[in-house]
Amino acid sequence: MSVYLLLIVLFAFICFEGYRFRSDIKAAYERLNHYEVKSINTSFGKMTYLDEGSGEAMIISHGIFGGYDQGLTSLRQVVGDRQRKISPSRFGYVGTELPQEPTPKNQAKAFVELLDQLKIEKSYVLGTSAGGAATLRMALEHPHRVKGIILLSSGAPDKKRSPDEVKAMGLQGPPPIIVNDFIMWFTMKHFGFIFNHMMGSRVVTNTLFETMLPATPRRKGVKADSEITNTDMTLNYEDYPLEQLNVPVLVCHAKDDPMANYEAIDKVIQRVTDADTAICETGGHTIEGNGDFVNQAILDFIDKTNRAEKFS
Repeated sequence: MSVYLLLIVLFAFICFEGYRFRSDIKAAYERLNHYEVKSINTSFGKMTYLDEGSGEAMIISHGIFGGYDQGLTSLRQVVGDRQRKISPSRFGYVGTELPQEPTPKNQAKAFVELLDQLKIEKSYVLGTSAGGAATLRMALEHPHRVKGIILLSSGAPDKKRSPDEVKAMGLQGPPPIIVNDFIMWFTMKHFGFIFNHMMGSRVVTNTLFETMLPATPRRKGVKADSEITNTDMTLNYEDYPLEQLNVPVLVCHAKDDPMANYEAIDKVIQRVTDADTAICETGGHTIEGNGDFVNQAILDFIDKTNRAEKFS
């Protein structure tokens, strides 16, 4: 009798979870699709993006599991209504094609092509997490198109590693099995502590995590980040001569960030001449609890660079 009761309970649980999943994932796709998405054809294929607001432009290079939706959410949080917010999906993410060589260098070039088509001469660039590599490449190779870069919980080049050393480091991204609508949803619903541990912050309190669903449209981008983006700055360390950066730089980071090691970002601060910083002792990858401090630092950085450009 107990076996039958267990089977009934299990069946009821599966039905209930199936109902919740269908409802939540439908809402996630509706949220993703309600944006007024635009697209352009670049030399690397189609790129989707959002363009909101007016004034000086800020383009975002979003992190892993991102897309135009995550990027716009980040931009709204840090600059509000002050800037023109341009949020493209990086290679392989939510409507943007994955080219044969989805490197940070090529991603930076695609960003420049987007600015060209939008007739924007110069833009601020906000790089978050895995998006930091393309942000640095854009600043190094296209400084005449950059008003300043902001590295927010960004990955960073720390030292040169060989392919064998990188292989020994293991997977540089989430397990491929998790990049699935149901598995991601189920994990977030019932095993949120895993994300809390990974991020060093409470995912349930952060609206950015809503943009991790749906997961399936982000699958190619996550794979490219795990295999290429997240190893580029160490495999090709010599291609990131930060001492030669000729654009204003602001670094925002928490020292207890478990995903983007602070020791690496500290080396960036030491290598970049006159970098502005907003460093927090705690907050994890989302710099939780320090939003006002970080947002004000970004707005002050924009004002400072504008004044410097005006009187130069």
